[in-house]
Amino acid sequence: MITDELRLLPARAAHFIRRHPVRKRDDYAPETRLSVLDVLVHCAPVRGDAFVAFQLLSRRELPGSYLLHADVVDDALSVLDRFAVTEYECEQSFGLNWQDVVRHAVEAAALLHGHFGALTRTTSVVDSRRRLGAWACARDAAWEAGRIKSWYRAQDAAWERHFMDEATVREDEQLCADIATAVRDAAAAHAVSDLVGRHDFTSAHFETLLAPWRTAAAHLLPRGDYCAASSTVSTNVRGRSG
Repeated sequence: MITDELRLLPARAAHFIRRHPVRKRDDYAPETRLSVLDVLVHCAPVRGDAFVAFQLLSRRELPGSYLLHADVVDDALSVLDRFAVTEYECEQSFGLNWQDVVRHAVEAAALLHGHFGALTRTTSVVDSRRRLGAWACARDAAWEAGRIKSWYRAQDAAWERHFMDEATVREDEQLCADIATAVRDAAAAHAVSDLVGRHDFTSAHFETLLAPWRTAAAHLLPRGDYCAASSTVSTNVRGRSG
């Protein structure tokens, strides 16, 4: 599930930063608005890999996440040089269902980047109160299982707020907010799919969270059984990750 591109991305980002050093700000050199996230997006052949790698690295208190100052470059490079994308890191970052979380993040990023205007509106798919109730039950299940941090991190990998909300211009802000909710809700469902039947989190809650993104993206995906894992969700809690 971990592609070579994702595995090599931190090293590629470090190489890019070394080839394009951040200059110290002075009277003649304006501050460079560059971040580790920007570098990852630039270096990633697949944009979703950048968002996944960024969340993996964020567990290490990555310096320069959103603004890479000259005085933190060495520390950021040290983290990038030492970090290895492994199954262990993915599970610690995104929980036991990390493979579904990563797959969703990569697929969502590809559609958002290349086909945003073709995504179907999802406002009427699920009643907002029912959706919020399902989200709250998923959150409570993640909390009870000791996985609340990885649950939120899974959502951030699917929709990176800083990049998508601040760095990306959208003509239709209502559609943007609509799709953002659908993307993050699907990630929230995937992150706790193994907890269906536990902690008051039901299969109906799980399906409620997945339904909007399925509706938005189904006609754009290459297969008709998107999120097939929903039909075989596990009910076993196998451990804790944060």
